[in-house]
Amino acid sequence: MIYRIDFSSTAQSEADAAFLNFSQFTTPERAQAWYQGLIKVTSSSPRRRTSFV
Repeated sequence: MIYRIDFSSTAQSEADAAFLNFSQFTTPERAQAWYQGLIKVTSSSPRRRTSFV
């Protein structure tokens, strides 16, 4: 199956808040890398379903 991920404005706001929170506990570089990874994963579509066993 192939899934499409929509990143809503609410999800964007929550991701921004998580980034700000995370950046208080790690280096700015790590926080930025995490955020960029999150955006990359959520903006890549379509996605194939994967199993996490």
